[in-house]
Amino acid sequence: MSRQTDPDKAIIAVVDDDEATRVSIGQMLRLRGYRVELFASAESALTWPALSEADCVISDIKMPGMDGEAFLAEIRRRGLRNPALMVTGHGDVAMAVRCLKNGAYDFIEKPFDDDVLLAGVGRAVEKTALSREAEDLRRKVGAISDQENGRFGMVGVSKAMRDVYDQIEVAARSRAPVLISGETGVGKELVARAIHDQSPRAGKAFVPVNAGALAGSVLESELFGHKRGAFTGADSDRDGRLVTASGGTLLLDEVESLSVKAQVQLLRVLEDGLVYPVGRDIPIEVDVRILATTKEDLEDKVRSGEMRKDFYHRIMVLNIQTPPLRERSEDIPLLVAHFLRCSAERNGVQVPHLTETELGELLRYNWPGNVRELKNSIERMVITARDGAAGAFIQEGGDDSARLLSLPPGTGRLRSELERTEGTVIASALRENNGEVSSTALSLGISRRALYERMKKYGLSRDDYRE
Repeated sequence: MSRQTDPDKAIIAVVDDDEATRVSIGQMLRLRGYRVELFASAESALTWPALSEADCVISDIKMPGMDGEAFLAEIRRRGLRNPALMVTGHGDVAMAVRCLKNGAYDFIEKPFDDDVLLAGVGRAVEKTALSREAEDLRRKVGAISDQENGRFGMVGVSKAMRDVYDQIEVAARSRAPVLISGETGVGKELVARAIHDQSPRAGKAFVPVNAGALAGSVLESELFGHKRGAFTGADSDRDGRLVTASGGTLLLDEVESLSVKAQVQLLRVLEDGLVYPVGRDIPIEVDVRILATTKEDLEDKVRSGEMRKDFYHRIMVLNIQTPPLRERSEDIPLLVAHFLRCSAERNGVQVPHLTETELGELLRYNWPGNVRELKNSIERMVITARDGAAGAFIQEGGDDSARLLSLPPGTGRLRSELERTEGTVIASALRENNGEVSSTALSLGISRRALYERMKKYGLSRDDYRE
């Protein structure tokens, strides 16, 4: 089930004239955390004011009065898009197939195992959640401004991000150093820029330095500057980044990479505002605020001797923890909308359409590379878009074998080979499950409807696999 799906909030409507069946299904679903409404007839279900809000509808097909087929037709006529699971006896398969053609999500054949019904409900509830997310995403792509998406040029309205915004406001009012912690790709530099932009130094320079990208001696020259002749290649005097940032803000990215010598020199800057360029005895006075970022546990660095304790405490006056994307997954639709729009503008194309399946993949993925990985993924999907549809989502550095049966459009050798593989996999699953369709669909992780469509496509009959 999607990370966005919460069984405690999902509502299931059960329509069946048989009281024992109706109550049994209701109890089973409630034990799994679903909220359940029971109806003895299709007519009574249609009078329920909250029917349109149900995440899934389970309906028997053969009922007195309005049967399940007529009930399905009526809810579709009303424009309701609830996924409908139709429960059918063995003799009603033809009617169930008609229901599928008329918009049913799936059907469950009696007698059914609890696991089969629960799997169908889980998929239907997830589909509803993804449909709502997709609808919300499409609305945001075209109608919501960045300011409504978040604050300070950052995207996110989750509690975790609101806490970050509050901390940015506090930090911006101060002159104290700030350590911004978080995993790679969470947007630590965006937090640093927001602090600078909201501070009284906003009109002055914001100078980032990546300490992890520069060797020790080069970094010292970059930070503190040097005097002509101080070392080989020093052909002229040079102001360092600290002097350039005077009056504004210096960002030390990957501060854990600083040498102990550089830490000592920075302590002097933090304490008395004096910069000693390499090879020069007379200091330069600067007024600079220092922000730092790290992806490491700096207390471990202190314990190992790689970081001075006094330097650690000096840069840790204020600390902002930037949350990983997996801890604010509710922001993913906002971020997707933002990156779709920005990437489309950057590449001079229309914003491509994102299907519910693709959105579901984006929501379920754990995003180890955080917002940066999401941004790169959306960029690829925009660049590879065809006929207004976004390209496929491919995990960075991940095992893409799970996408084996995601067939490319058109014709060709690749599609033929993949179809042959898909047919073989389905035939093998039918053989393992003695031709039983529900169990086969469950083992393959697809709906019965999808399985029937593929069986028809590849000329497979369940009777050929029954012992």
